[in-house]
Amino acid sequence: MTKKMTKTPNVLFSGILILCIALGITGCNDDLLTTVPQDRVSSATFWSNERDFNTALNGAYERMVGVDLNPMYFDGTTDIGYSHADWMRQHEYVMGRANALSGWSAGIWSRSFTGISRANEILAQLDEVGGDVLSGEAADRIRGEALFLRGYFYHELLWMFGEVPLFTSVPTVEEARSVSRSSREEVYDRITSDLTEAANLLRPRSGLASSEYGRATSGAAMAYHARTALYEAGWQEHHEGNASRASTLYGTARDMAEAIMNSGEYELHPDFRQLFTYAGEQSQEIIFDYQKVAGQNGWWAWLGFAPKSMGSNVDVEPTRELVDRFPMEDGQPIDESPMYDPTPPEITYDGDGNPNVQTMGMYADRDPRFYGTVLFPGQEFNGVTYNSYPPCSGEGSPAPNGYCSQSIDRILISDYNNTYTGYVAMKYVDPQDESSPSNSGLNIIKMRYADVLLMYAEAKAELGELDQSANDAIQEIRDRVNLPMPQDVTSMNQQEAIDFIRNERVIELAWEGLHLADIRRWKTAEDVLNGNVHGIDISDGNGGFDPVPGQHTRSFEAPRDYLWPIPSGERDLNPNLSQNPGY
Repeated sequence: MTKKMTKTPNVLFSGILILCIALGITGCNDDLLTTVPQDRVSSATFWSNERDFNTALNGAYERMVGVDLNPMYFDGTTDIGYSHADWMRQHEYVMGRANALSGWSAGIWSRSFTGISRANEILAQLDEVGGDVLSGEAADRIRGEALFLRGYFYHELLWMFGEVPLFTSVPTVEEARSVSRSSREEVYDRITSDLTEAANLLRPRSGLASSEYGRATSGAAMAYHARTALYEAGWQEHHEGNASRASTLYGTARDMAEAIMNSGEYELHPDFRQLFTYAGEQSQEIIFDYQKVAGQNGWWAWLGFAPKSMGSNVDVEPTRELVDRFPMEDGQPIDESPMYDPTPPEITYDGDGNPNVQTMGMYADRDPRFYGTVLFPGQEFNGVTYNSYPPCSGEGSPAPNGYCSQSIDRILISDYNNTYTGYVAMKYVDPQDESSPSNSGLNIIKMRYADVLLMYAEAKAELGELDQSANDAIQEIRDRVNLPMPQDVTSMNQQEAIDFIRNERVIELAWEGLHLADIRRWKTAEDVLNGNVHGIDISDGNGGFDPVPGQHTRSFEAPRDYLWPIPSGERDLNPNLSQNPGY
């Protein structure tokens, strides 16, 4: 298979084209947009056909991704990922030092509100001129996409910042500098209202041509409705103590997920690992993804996350805390399964320096999803046996034979451009990108069908509805990888079912940027984000083995860190924006 180099122009766009949708910007030539005059795009001439509206939509979609929003960095701020480099924007959040001047959350705030503003401008122009230049079908589709985008961005803002200003039109400067934050309930109502209308206007996935993949569908709108309801239910239950409100929201999440399950539009991809490679693109499991193309808007999937020996910086890596969550292939947790071997892998070298894996130890016979999520010492990848043990000789104390590495993948505390846990991620790491490590065309999955099944099961468990349908949803996910259930969900008590489904969510969705929102809404971040994370077992020098600790001691202050600060620059411009507690 050859790497794709082109995708639909309906969703992809250059940086110049994005700028062109901001009315009045100069420098947009007629090769990009047919306008008069040719040195600028004006509102009088831009909104004149469906292509113009699609271009504007593209500019709103573009705000979904970027250096601040790649999913791995979100997981790198949790217990399942580790971002060791102290120059990374996310590092101060891991260390509990984030404040209103911090750049990561401020960048996310800015990108999200820019996306909202662009969506609002599209909606305004639809009302102003849409009836004159668009067919009814096109107008409905464009309105649906704009409403989906506005709902999407507000969904992200709600779980990150809590109360935020609500804009349903492009504000004047005076309005932008005087608006106050709306309540969580008001923001939630706006999100779900937008997504409900969008679902009624948009086509299902089966109604899209392959050239249109990446555009919002009715299924995407319903799935984000389910996610928003589930997130807010957790917040109301665990942070506000509002059990009645939480129950209503769990019911909404259940019903929206069930509607998607009953639609027949989606199914699980047969190969878990393949789903996150080029071969898995356009799978029926993908409900919504952001379209990437090498050479146009490619990203650094390989450069940031592949093994160092293959040209990566390993910006973020998995942790032992994630690894130990994966069960054995008999379906049992590692502390209950007789199959588990707690010893580390043994890797020896022949006279020519070739590694030979003598035993896989603790990494043998695990849940097949483990091998599609985490690269560990002794696993083969891209034709190479990966070995991140400490050096056999040279810098530091040499590690013992069988538990040392002659590869530059070796773990070394002084090497910032390598893993500090000994693990490397496998999702979004496709060998086709090795020759162009900062220019991956892999689409970024934002929502997939497995998540819908997990949302359904979680909502059912939270409601105490431990029936066969809840069990079937989890079983469907495990059946993909031929992993038996250790126990039927219907035979568990409610807390056992909740804990089991939460763990299933962690291991199924690891490295997809969702875990930070989960531990916030579950109110477990304070339990898992204080202290060290850990990595592979290495020799203690006395014949034993201990997991290598992360370089930095993490800090999470509750309740402050459950929300991010409102950026100080925004509050300087608008004194009516109150700050979140603790900042």
